[in-house]
Amino acid sequence: MDFGRVPETELNRVDFSLPPEPAMNKQVLKGKPFKNPEVYIGCAKWGRKEWIGKIYPKGTKEKDFLDEYVKHYNSIELNATHYKLYKPADLQKWIDKTNGKKFKFSPKVYQGISHFGSLNDKQFLTDTFLESIVTFGEHLGPVFLQVSDKFGPKRKEELFNYLSTLPKDVQFF
Repeated sequence: MDFGRVPETELNRVDFSLPPEPAMNKQVLKGKPFKNPEVYIGCAKWGRKEWIGKIYPKGTKEKDFLDEYVKHYNSIELNATHYKLYKPADLQKWIDKTNGKKFKFSPKVYQGISHFGSLNDKQFLTDTFLESIVTFGEHLGPVFLQVSDKFGPKRKEELFNYLSTLPKDVQFF
């Protein structure tokens, strides 16, 4: 089995129900309950050809995957931004496909920032990345910063210094 992937023949046998709420939650979550909490559910990408005939209608073309994705999910962990710096016009095309829905794009920080070399002196790339993703406006979800597997605890000061340079009005995970 691929990590996170259940063979289609076993899907009907999987129990997707949530476990009982831990008793400690009542103590931790004291206060007023949320009246109408917003819950966002999505995947890492919309370009999944194996979803044709399952989630996407048969015959769906790749160019229409996002149009179909937004009918089922209200967010996406946007891995695409990890591999390429996009122009605002490209991101606007994606926003337009959400058809005015409460949809969140959660971009992953560009790998040129997070995976190659030091996080020091990445201001130009960081600014370029941020200038692009602010295009999402109200559709901007949390931004994911994933560092390389070579990034160890000895570099924590480098990470903390970099994090201190990031804007405070954008949520980073």
